[in-house]
Amino acid sequence: MQFGKSPLVALVLAVLGSQAAGQNPWIPPGATVVIVAGLPGDVESEKTYRDQLNSLTELLPQAQTLTDATREKFLTLGKTLAGQTNPVVVIAWGHGGTQGQTPVFHVRGPRLTPADFKEFAARMPEAPSCWLLFFRNSGAFARELAAPNRQIISSEKDTSFNSDPVGMAVFLKILRANPRHTMDSLSRELGRATAAWYEERHLARTEEPTLWSGKQPPRLLAPVLDNDALASEPSEKPEPQSEPALASSAWKDITKVDARDFPDADAVVLRRRVEYTLGSSPAISAEHEEFIQILTTEGKQHGDFDVAYWPPQEDITFLDCEVQQADGKLARLDPDDIHESADESVGDYHTARRKLFSLPGITPGAVLRVHYQTTWRTFPLPHVTLSVPVADELPVANLAVQITVPRDSAFHYAFDQTPARDPEIKQTTYGTTYSWRFANVPAHIREVLAPPRSEPILLLSTFPDWPAFANWYERITRLAGEITPEISAKAAELTRDTKTDREKVQALYHFVTNLRYVAIPLGVNSYRPHAAANVFKNQFGDCKDKANLFNTLLRSQNIQADLVLVPRFSQAHEAVPGLAFNHAISRVSLSNETIWVDTTDDTCPFGLLPPGDAGRNVLVVDGKTTTLTRLPVPNPVAHQLKLHAQIECSGDWPVKLDVTTTGFCDYTLRAAARLIGEMKTTQPLLAMKLRPVAGAFAMTKQSFTPVSALEENFAWRAEGTWTGLNPATLAAPFWLPEEWDSALHARTGPLFLNQGYPLRLDEVVEFAAGKKPAALPAAAENASPPLRWSVQWGRGRDSGFRALLRIELPSGEIPVEQVPVFQRQLRALLNALAAGVNFSQ
Repeated sequence: MQFGKSPLVALVLAVLGSQAAGQNPWIPPGATVVIVAGLPGDVESEKTYRDQLNSLTELLPQAQTLTDATREKFLTLGKTLAGQTNPVVVIAWGHGGTQGQTPVFHVRGPRLTPADFKEFAARMPEAPSCWLLFFRNSGAFARELAAPNRQIISSEKDTSFNSDPVGMAVFLKILRANPRHTMDSLSRELGRATAAWYEERHLARTEEPTLWSGKQPPRLLAPVLDNDALASEPSEKPEPQSEPALASSAWKDITKVDARDFPDADAVVLRRRVEYTLGSSPAISAEHEEFIQILTTEGKQHGDFDVAYWPPQEDITFLDCEVQQADGKLARLDPDDIHESADESVGDYHTARRKLFSLPGITPGAVLRVHYQTTWRTFPLPHVTLSVPVADELPVANLAVQITVPRDSAFHYAFDQTPARDPEIKQTTYGTTYSWRFANVPAHIREVLAPPRSEPILLLSTFPDWPAFANWYERITRLAGEITPEISAKAAELTRDTKTDREKVQALYHFVTNLRYVAIPLGVNSYRPHAAANVFKNQFGDCKDKANLFNTLLRSQNIQADLVLVPRFSQAHEAVPGLAFNHAISRVSLSNETIWVDTTDDTCPFGLLPPGDAGRNVLVVDGKTTTLTRLPVPNPVAHQLKLHAQIECSGDWPVKLDVTTTGFCDYTLRAAARLIGEMKTTQPLLAMKLRPVAGAFAMTKQSFTPVSALEENFAWRAEGTWTGLNPATLAAPFWLPEEWDSALHARTGPLFLNQGYPLRLDEVVEFAAGKKPAALPAAAENASPPLRWSVQWGRGRDSGFRALLRIELPSGEIPVEQVPVFQRQLRALLNALAAGVNFSQ
């Protein structure tokens, strides 16, 4: 099919040959089919009409298209068909309205009127005809057309509604499921499905599907359904087919790949198409289509789908779910058979619903196709922010991303974790379309110890700028921080024994941090904090709720505190204003310092930002700040683990271990202690995060700081025995991070160690020796970054000796070019630690 550059208005004329046997098919054998797509009125309907016309002509492959239909062309076509006696089917949908008192159907130039439709029909008085009319005021057109030998389905009867009908979308879904409908079954199913469409979305119905049959009184088709009726009333199913299903034209350009060209993949995406139209009604419409070729037996997992969506604002419609099996046969899954489940919600924290299904016949050589649409009728934000994946776990042979926005809309984009590229830009009457095409996109293989959220994505936004976003968010959250008498009283109680503002902040931090956390990330479905009074009453909340309550408690004590939006484990871009955030914390302003506080994690000591926060570009919501602010980068000296070990070099090698921590080391061991409590295990706490480089520790008892005691630095003490040490050449049993073993493997990407935080290890091992060593190992060190370390041996008390290890990792985020250097330095450290004390003479 071909479309002009002007708005889509089309007449399609098709003469269909003999149909498969059946009683009174809605398109009789030998019928002439006329399809009229009306003039769109905005960017949303422009794309919708084009897509619907594509779908309709795909279902009627013999159709020939004439673009830019006008009233003159429509009437001329009627003259061409004059005197015809074969059946005629006319399908018309689009924008309708009135001119003065006259109902009209919008085409280019003069509008079509009921009289024009009647004149068209009068040219063929002997031909039985069927008319499907989906537009406003279609009831007036049907009333004018009603005559013997004519059957008409209109989207309205007597009432003219203010909204365009959804009838064409419903009709296409019915037609895909069963093209062999009779006129009677088609009208029944269209009425039922239209009523269900509105009922499922809890919307007032703004159309009245009506059947006009000859001179009989018009009959309303859509029943009033309740939830029980929706669940119990069966939908029309296709009649059994003895012949195999035929592939649609969507398959015509799909070419399989040679599995030998992808030795590391179990499947390949042959083609993926993602199209978004951003407007106002609907706010977002999206179309997703992909063809996946299965290469191996293990690839059959890619025939299982789990698609999330967010009702009631978002709708999802599956159009095609089919498999071209290895033998060439086509198998289809009826979209109505797709199951749905809901994620568990807490209180009024709404979570997603999910569409779950598995496609049949998934074997090596099969190609599956999934095609669905989503629609946000209204968007929770005044403008749209989106992220579109550019790569995932499968290689992609062909990827097309298309974004259409109204011509007067702001539009910003940026690529993250992948090189930037410019789009192809096309202008239409109503909108601007930005298109990107990618070929041979490699699979995004997540390496161990890779940074979180490292997948390549395309970021999009229609917010005009950062001030527009900041001002909007400040307005919608302004009333959430109301100070109530209950909040003031609690703040006063908690700070009664404090002497400074900083102590007040710390006391309130401990209270809010220990409230139960509800894991709902900040996003378009959860962007406004609940009122502080409600969170205080419930004693639970998500990140923004807890931060807002904390701020409100502080303000009741005359301490300034503001909400801060954070892109945790990702980044906000100056070039893409909008909701780039998934987390919220607080900024506390004291007279002599600014404190960034995250109340989400109840194992996080005061003054520490938990993983994913530090160094991010954030937005402070204070009514004044309209630009991004960068959170501080962690100071290496604040993240330290000190270990002191005492070992007796006799018998079973008794040992005592004493560990103290600060910063992230405190956080990670405190979290491990919580896990030990939950698991009811006796595993040594330190062994959950570090491992000894020599021998093994057999614990007999341990103790540690209570997890909830956030005002204390976390400490761990243990006793036991050490096994596996060589008494002839004694290596010091220092402890190193367990994840460092995996860091030595070959890799192509950056390293993300210690959750991105710096690390400082200071370890002292004292040996109480029964005999003097012949020699102590020589000192060794590396003084250059990224991994600085030193190992020293010396004489200890009495006849003993000691070993000292110091390690400094200034940053846990090691760029890819520094990874080989880090690996060489780590190997050298391990070699130095292997050197032991020589007791031989």
